[in-house]
Amino acid sequence: MKFRWKGLLYPVLVVGVGVGIGGWFMANPKSSVAFAEQSLTVDPLIDAPTVATILPQSGQYAPQLQLYGQLRSKQQVRINSPASAEVLKVLVNEGDVVAEGDPLVELDTRSLRRQVDQLQARRQDISARRQAEAQQHENNVAALVVEESLVDIARRSVARLTDLKAKNLASASDLENAERTLQNQLLSWQNRKLAIARYQTTDQQFQAQLAELDSQIDQATEQLQDATVTAPFAATVSQVEIQQRANVQAGQSLMTLVDAQQQELIAWVSANALPANVSLNQLQGQLETEQGLVPVSLLYADPAANAGSLRLFFAAEQADASLTLNRYYRIWVDLPTQQAFAVPESSVYSNQYLYQLQDNQLQRVQVDVVGERFQDGQLWRLVMGELAAEPVLVTRLQNAAQGLSVKGAAETTTLAAAER
Repeated sequence: MKFRWKGLLYPVLVVGVGVGIGGWFMANPKSSVAFAEQSLTVDPLIDAPTVATILPQSGQYAPQLQLYGQLRSKQQVRINSPASAEVLKVLVNEGDVVAEGDPLVELDTRSLRRQVDQLQARRQDISARRQAEAQQHENNVAALVVEESLVDIARRSVARLTDLKAKNLASASDLENAERTLQNQLLSWQNRKLAIARYQTTDQQFQAQLAELDSQIDQATEQLQDATVTAPFAATVSQVEIQQRANVQAGQSLMTLVDAQQQELIAWVSANALPANVSLNQLQGQLETEQGLVPVSLLYADPAANAGSLRLFFAAEQADASLTLNRYYRIWVDLPTQQAFAVPESSVYSNQYLYQLQDNQLQRVQVDVVGERFQDGQLWRLVMGELAAEPVLVTRLQNAAQGLSVKGAAETTTLAAAER
């Protein structure tokens, strides 16, 4: 049988190469200690978080008091219906700007005219009754003289018949008739005198009724004239509360007018929140809006405190059309400056300490927060404490602790000290 050399050639070559490489490693052994040292070399900050820092800088800073003020108009009027009527037309819409005297609402005047006509008819009736009473008084005065004469005649007749009766020249019935006539004349005379005396009181009653009716007629006439409700001053229509064809009662609110040019901010502050050396007349600050900060100054303070709170009235130093009436805005009021360190809000933990970075490790430092300041869209805390010249941690860490390893990144911008 013929032997196959070609089939054994490749395995022999592979075995030979492996034996050669193994012999080389046996002749040149590498230190296992050096290999172990190389494999155990680890970067201690490989898993440490990267944080932003800031260098503490002491200076004169003005703390700010945070308030919430409502933007109100000094001239804000609710327009009420002058009478009970149907609304014919609503002549304005919300947001319209009107001038003084511009028509706002037109009311139906038919019921108002009927009311005026009814009141005038009642007045005419009372006037006619008063006139009739005056004429009757004149007749009573004239008739009183006749009544007195009739009483005298009746008395003389009784006296004459009494004498005749005593002489048996007159009957008892004639004397009784004469006495009855005298009593009737006396009664008529007394009634006439009472009617004359009562006239003054009756006339005063008529006068009072006429005066009351005159007042009602004047009021109804004014309501008739005010059936077209007009703007009492130049203003902006804030809220329309009625619709066309609606029935409104007298005194019912129709709409609200505000003078957008006369604005003020009203804010409440605890009296204890203001330092004793603060002069209210010199308070200034910034109003936070969506477009940025707007300078404000104190107009005046309500002299009467309410349960230890003061009501402050501010005004923006420049008009801002983007402000919305009756909305609440945040106000930052500047207080007297003091020496402190300014750090970002995120640097202060539990309102009592912060961390400084030393040799890539956090060091806790106790501080006292003496105020805060809002500037350039960022809230800064003003603190006092024994701070070293080491960077202060800015990045807010959930697991911040004494000795925690961190890697410092670029420093943030510091707050410039402000002399105010």
